[in-house]
Amino acid sequence: MKSARVSLGRRGAILSMELVLVLPIFLLLIFGIAQFSMLMSAHARITSAAQSGVRLMSLSGAGVSEVEERVANLLGSALAVNCEIGVQPAEYVGQIGSVFIRVPMSSASPDLLWMTGFSLSNRYLESSAAMVMERVAAAEVTAEDSGSAF
Repeated sequence: MKSARVSLGRRGAILSMELVLVLPIFLLLIFGIAQFSMLMSAHARITSAAQSGVRLMSLSGAGVSEVEERVANLLGSALAVNCEIGVQPAEYVGQIGSVFIRVPMSSASPDLLWMTGFSLSNRYLESSAAMVMERVAAAEVTAEDSGSAF
């Protein structure tokens, strides 16, 4: 009667074959979780920056350049590199002002899943926030306007 034991050489071959089959799936899962968590963290930061910018504009009546500077500071150096910040202030108190932010995903996370065909190039994280204006920024006076007033 044959023994039920598997020889050590055959056993090592079976284990290495299992490793070859399971390791790529396991690595894909780990890289996917890491990339997703980095993108979610960046999206939360972008949303928070948009809300903070529109709150600054609404409550203090800050101008467009001041809001853009504040949002860029809140995003940090990595996310603010290629970002687009759109600020739409309201003309009158009681109207809605908004802030829009668009950041490339490649600025938020390394492209870990490129080998699977899912690439972060030409993809963006976007967030916007709107708030009723309680104060409106004073109109910015240009050099031409100040020269013609006198």
